[in-house]
Amino acid sequence: MSDLHFRPFRNFDPPELVRLWNVSYNGRGVASPITPDIFDVAALAHTYFDPQGLIVAEYEDRLVGFVHVGFCVNEAHDDLDYSNAVVCAIVVEPAERHLHIGSQLLEKAREYARSKGATELFAGPSPGRDPFYSGIYGGSRPSGFLESHESIGPFLRQQGFEEFERHAVYQKDLQNSRDPVNFRLIAIRRKMQLQLTDQPSDVDWWWLVRMGRYDYLRFEMLSKDTAETVAAISVIGLDFYIPAWNERAVGLLDMYVLEKERRKGYAQALLVELGRRLKDDMVTLVEIHVPFEKPEVRDLVEGAGFQQIDTGIVYHQSLS
Repeated sequence: MSDLHFRPFRNFDPPELVRLWNVSYNGRGVASPITPDIFDVAALAHTYFDPQGLIVAEYEDRLVGFVHVGFCVNEAHDDLDYSNAVVCAIVVEPAERHLHIGSQLLEKAREYARSKGATELFAGPSPGRDPFYSGIYGGSRPSGFLESHESIGPFLRQQGFEEFERHAVYQKDLQNSRDPVNFRLIAIRRKMQLQLTDQPSDVDWWWLVRMGRYDYLRFEMLSKDTAETVAAISVIGLDFYIPAWNERAVGLLDMYVLEKERRKGYAQALLVELGRRLKDDMVTLVEIHVPFEKPEVRDLVEGAGFQQIDTGIVYHQSLS
């Protein structure tokens, strides 16, 4: 089709990219509406942003879609791994989907990924593969493309992608849910205390370039007797979701329990006590994601009063 062509990102594109995001991307885990400033924070301002990796589709002199390809982090978390690319977003204006723009954008994405040396292509940003869109897609963290984003899974399967991994998305309504009550939780509460810090304990380059712009707190559960940190969890603000969710929400990340203290109820106690603290601060909703391959973590999250409300799926195909 002669009127349809593709090109890399240009500096005057953000208003149209944001318009496309707001009218085309839908589902429970999508922050919408967003502004160009928010889009800049989530994607364009990253130090490794490459205009060649954000490919737009133009039809009759207007933008009708875009695809954004990034790269995973290396094992040292100090640079990108260009052998593993990821489709972080693919957006097509609903009225123009009959033009098969999505499949053509995806082929352009493959071409770009190969040109940078990629041999593997993932679809759906997820931990370690989430260079862009933290804070505006996925909720508390990117965990693949969400099942509630109904159109994207069937499209990717049609384009030759296969399912690679799944993540369960849990939420807890702090206003209406009841906390579990048992003697173990009561005993833990008596001998532990919560400590709050605004500095992560293990900052690295990957964390700073993606998360350094967001509101962040770290809650640590300490023994009153020894001051040893037994469990900890990070909290990130989800303010960009307020228009979509009509809730003051936070996301929970990077839950940790001291190895010698695992399976003793400390993680569940931390989640329960943290929920009480957040409720006092007028937070109404808490979200946490758990990989499907960690059933023991899913059990403790559910035991703390969380309910699964969505599933994130990461897709994959080989480029070799």
